[in-house]
Amino acid sequence: MKIHTLGPRETDSYAAAKQYNNKECQGKAEIVGHSSFERILDNLTRYSNDYLLIPAAFKSKQMQASWGDIHYEMLDNLELENCFMTNLDPLVVVQRTDAKNDVGYTHAATAQLLEKVVGDVDVKTAASKYQAYQLYEDTDAEYVLTNEKNVALKSDERVIKRMTPSMVWCLYKIA
Repeated sequence: MKIHTLGPRETDSYAAAKQYNNKECQGKAEIVGHSSFERILDNLTRYSNDYLLIPAAFKSKQMQASWGDIHYEMLDNLELENCFMTNLDPLVVVQRTDAKNDVGYTHAATAQLLEKVVGDVDVKTAASKYQAYQLYEDTDAEYVLTNEKNVALKSDERVIKRMTPSMVWCLYKIA
């Protein structure tokens, strides 16, 4: 059994796939991490008879789609097999205190959350919260919403919000 999901190993999706594998598959499934959910969905025919693990909070600016859109649009390609819930690793919004450009990075699914916490912010999205932190590190952006475990605070940064949400995960059999 192969479970396709978002990678790298630092993502919540990969962690959820590992948890599912250990609990439901006795560790016998192979987890395949991809650079984006869009890449998996664009190549579904290559993964026939494998599985897709995707969060109910999935949102794609690239595809202009949410989990619900994908669920109904791909009824002929995806069969919902199971749903389960996990606690996500804690999320944080980090502010670079010496930047005043109102630019923030996060995943598309958490863009509205970043806007809610920060207010007026120009949100730039990435394929994962892990990648969003990498992009934040490589730029002079003022904010990032990412997993706390990704962050190594510097002297010019501060955590302005910490959250510990749960997530619903959907496991699909790929036709």
